[in-house]
Amino acid sequence: MEKVKVAFCGCGGIANFHLSHLVLFDDVEFVGFYDIRPERAEEKCKMAGGGKVYYNGLCEMLDDCKPDILYICVPPDQHGEIEFEAIKRKIHFLVEKPMALNMELAYSIRDAAEAAGIITAVGFQDRYLDVIARTKEFLKEHTVAFVDGAWVGGIPGAYWWPTYATSGGQIVEQNIHHFDMVRNLFGEPVSVYCTARRGLVERDGYDLHDCSIAAITFENGVIASIFTGCYTNGHPGYHNGLHIHCVDGEVDYQLRNNVTFKTKNETLNYLRVEDAGVAEDRTVIDAIKANDQSLIRSPYRDACKTLALTLACNESINTGKVVQL
Repeated sequence: MEKVKVAFCGCGGIANFHLSHLVLFDDVEFVGFYDIRPERAEEKCKMAGGGKVYYNGLCEMLDDCKPDILYICVPPDQHGEIEFEAIKRKIHFLVEKPMALNMELAYSIRDAAEAAGIITAVGFQDRYLDVIARTKEFLKEHTVAFVDGAWVGGIPGAYWWPTYATSGGQIVEQNIHHFDMVRNLFGEPVSVYCTARRGLVERDGYDLHDCSIAAITFENGVIASIFTGCYTNGHPGYHNGLHIHCVDGEVDYQLRNNVTFKTKNETLNYLRVEDAGVAEDRTVIDAIKANDQSLIRSPYRDACKTLALTLACNESINTGKVVQL
């Protein structure tokens, strides 16, 4: 395979993210763009410098341009038919998080994709951060006691973001990156309890919780608290990232920027050097060329576990109970 043929379903903001990386690769051929707003597909086609805009639906695009991989960049409540159409044609896909708003659909897509033998990837780009690779090496030599983390900011501009029915809420749509990262670093969780509040944000059509705290227990005994909030209004907000407390040291990871390791004898700080998004998309293209699912750091099956954890947080908020995973 000389060039990997790439098509996009959904041409909004997150499509810009991936497209900005893919145009850097000389072994990528853009073949198709589809969006329910044709002007956005036309815009991305121009950015790519090639390919074709399709106006009559996803199936027309998949049947006509026959991509090797489909980038699925649609709102959280729009998943299902898109993935199954790709699977039916045995087209590999990368899908942005969250991949579904209920586990029944996610598991159905997972099982169908695996039965078809196609390569899948989910957009957890933070798994490709060089500072996270350093963190994993540090943690091999230091026993973790507990973790606290936060993702706090305002309300993104996407029209679908401020309602549970279309986004799943901030934990599921946005802070899912942190929940994936604690799984990546500390293994599988066994339970979660989450509490939340409202009353800070006044906005028409908004029905999310303004902030929440999730307490997670992992199989290996590590405990973590993850704070989520979208209530800030014009001020810098919180220290977003993870603070990992070890028996003989600490790790301070600032979201997508740097990591600091502290022990009794030294303090070491490392800035992010590599672009994790570029690394993610480069890995996806390489996996397609090699037909090797193992290269992907966040395949659909593994991503389902992160999605289940975030949806369990919503369940805990709604029921007031600890949710076993």
